[in-house]
Amino acid sequence: MTEELLGARRSWSRRQVLTVAAAGAAPLVATGAAKLSAESPVKFRSDPFEIRDLPQGQRPYYSGVRLPLVDTGTHDEHGVRMALLTGKLYDHPVAQAQYGINLLESYRVTGDQVYLKRAMAQAQRLIDRRVVRRDAWFYPYRFRHAMHRGTDVYETPWYSMMAQGQAMSLFVRLAQIVGERTHWRQAADSTFASYLLPPVGGLPWGVYVKDGLLWLEEYAHPTRVRGDQTYNGHVFSAFGLWDYWSLSRDARARQMLQGAITTARDAHHLVRTRQWRSRYCLTHRKDAGMYHSTHIIQHAVLHAITGDPTFAGIMDLFYSDHPTYGVSGTIRLAPGDHVGYKFDASGTVLDRKRISLTRPTEAASTERHKVMRQTGIWYDISEGSLSGYLVQEIPGRSYQIGRAAPIGYRIPRSAVVVAAPGRAYSLDDAGKVTAVTAGLAVGDTVTVDLRAAIDGVQHYRLAAGPHEGQWVRLGTLRSVGTA
Repeated sequence: MTEELLGARRSWSRRQVLTVAAAGAAPLVATGAAKLSAESPVKFRSDPFEIRDLPQGQRPYYSGVRLPLVDTGTHDEHGVRMALLTGKLYDHPVAQAQYGINLLESYRVTGDQVYLKRAMAQAQRLIDRRVVRRDAWFYPYRFRHAMHRGTDVYETPWYSMMAQGQAMSLFVRLAQIVGERTHWRQAADSTFASYLLPPVGGLPWGVYVKDGLLWLEEYAHPTRVRGDQTYNGHVFSAFGLWDYWSLSRDARARQMLQGAITTARDAHHLVRTRQWRSRYCLTHRKDAGMYHSTHIIQHAVLHAITGDPTFAGIMDLFYSDHPTYGVSGTIRLAPGDHVGYKFDASGTVLDRKRISLTRPTEAASTERHKVMRQTGIWYDISEGSLSGYLVQEIPGRSYQIGRAAPIGYRIPRSAVVVAAPGRAYSLDDAGKVTAVTAGLAVGDTVTVDLRAAIDGVQHYRLAAGPHEGQWVRLGTLRSVGTA
């Protein structure tokens, strides 16, 4: 379906679609930046962030992981990822783009052509299903979607700038592997064009300005210019702009990316919930759940893209509010009394169990997290006499052995020693901690590349110098910038 079928009887060249706005609708232009259109601008806040080229290990979606060749995800007979809803398979643009990107990561690691061919199949499906507005390509969702399983229902078709951005990342990376003189480059160009179109209800759209901020809307309403202001989807879409800029060096992509990054920085305090998980979106203000961990990782990538330590600071802030998900391990319980608790969703105590130990004991934990209206970090104990209960993290008393809940900075951060650490700590593969004398003085500048809990205490890992790879306690350093 093209805009021509919807009533616009004019043909547009690729050059025109990137420079001329729709009649009666204002284009999107960064404040103080070169215009993206000859029409009167709708301005958005945009700070001149540095946009960096990145090596593989710092790029968005880097994992170094090899996917299994036998795909256990939902897919059709062509090996293309799908969504199974009410017994029927539907194309899912984000699932296809994400799987394609991960397949390319596996191809980069292994060189196995199977991964490359399967990634191409995901990308080609996106192209084959495209909807064209002027010369801009959009990737439709053709199943109804109830936002947050509520009454705000999106009828088909609806569009997502997260899908646009991740599809663009996939096309760019295929062009970089296979060659720019391929239809993958054309697909990347045509997808980028979707970022430059003004929002029009009833047409494919996804980019708009709200309260002066440029939003790349993951859930663009199908008939009205409104959305969910979904934080993670906005940032994933911005990663697509970075990929496109890295290939094309297009000044407009840079401007849009700087505007999107400005939004991520300026909106983070609205997304944040102090001492709890962040919000998934601003419209409905829903709890982010496991997406809280996604927000933390996304800030690490924005730190690498810009070199701006503000994003590493936001990453630390979110991490301190609530730890990352999926952290299991072995908990050491010191001799003495310990109390396990059961809570309801609001943090009310439902049950408690007290045990007394005469010697150190170890027990498995399936998760490390916070509890609503309770202080500190809690472990879900899954074996022993406290199985099924939560035990609070207390350094020296009840703590996960070795390193837990690490978060890595994609580029090292500089920090200043504010309290001379008498000791630094090394950690072996078994989690054994060994203390060494630390030759650091107040005022020394160091770099760090990782943060984690070591035996229940927060630490930074030193990235260079005589103590490279060793750990010092969090309170001994003040992070000040980017190395």
